[in-house]
Amino acid sequence: MVLSDSMRRVLEELGSHIRANAEAWGADALARLFQLCPQTKMYFKKFNGFKASDSCVKMHGYVVMTAVADAIRNLDNLSNHLEPLAEKHGEVICVEPPNFFVFSKCITVTLAIHLPAFTPETHNAVDIFLQLLSHNLSSKYR
Repeated sequence: MVLSDSMRRVLEELGSHIRANAEAWGADALARLFQLCPQTKMYFKKFNGFKASDSCVKMHGYVVMTAVADAIRNLDNLSNHLEPLAEKHGEVICVEPPNFFVFSKCITVTLAIHLPAFTPETHNAVDIFLQLLSHNLSSKYR
């Protein structure tokens, strides 16, 4: 999977929107994940709820979407940039790789809902980027 120059431009523009809406969009995407795959709640045992309005979901949603925006800033060095997160999620938390791909779909749906111009080109760029992100994050799974 390779990101073309036009896809990179789309993602770079999208990164600022993601950063500006990190808490709300991250909470929305996480709430979708918890609804779609309830088994993922096991990674969040300290959460006091699993809805987008819950403070823990908002806080972690912010962290996740800020990390997504940071990854967009590091497209040329994505695997090195994501290595610490891959080690944490793969070796410490032991997040099963399919969960990253399911969460990617939740992020895509969230972006499609909140972005007024989620064109087919944007969708394609987001899809490829999130596949790369998921692949890199799952690379250290034991």
